[in-house]
Amino acid sequence: MENQDNKLLYAVSKKNAKALEQIYDKYSPLLFTLINKIVKDESKTIHVLTEVFAILWLKADLILKSSDHFYLILVNLAKNKALDTMRRKNLLITEPYTDEYENEFILPKIFCEDEMGLDFLMSEQESISLIFSQLTEAQLYVLSLSYFKGLTVNEIAKELNLPVTTINEKIKVAFAGLKDNLAMAGF
Repeated sequence: MENQDNKLLYAVSKKNAKALEQIYDKYSPLLFTLINKIVKDESKTIHVLTEVFAILWLKADLILKSSDHFYLILVNLAKNKALDTMRRKNLLITEPYTDEYENEFILPKIFCEDEMGLDFLMSEQESISLIFSQLTEAQLYVLSLSYFKGLTVNEIAKELNLPVTTINEKIKVAFAGLKDNLAMAGF
């Protein structure tokens, strides 16, 4: 599946609209769900999703150069764009949104040595869910604040009214637990 996606992305880089349509049909439900979890507004979600595919159309050649892991790139592109949208809405980012800004902060930089494509992740979905279910609620909550809300450690500490050291420790323990659980599951 990953190879087919890379072929589609190559076609998009050559401005093949049918290839972009195929990628949209395949991934827009997943990306919509991810973006909506972050922005929590359906009309804003649709707007961000449209922007993600516009970026894909305009910068497919840059995306092709960054990684062979199209699925990871696309999910991280959607997450980065959604988080940037929320940070701008909340005035946490005031830097102008330029082409250079987009290349630096919105386009994901994925460096994977492992073969963790969509097929592999889907085949291991149950195992991965089990691994995450072994984390405590507090650990999951702190990780979700970091990943879905894009909060820094200082922002999480402020939101939860806890010391930064406590948040750092929760994140450290959560990642150590994930690492151990992944190792025991053979990942």
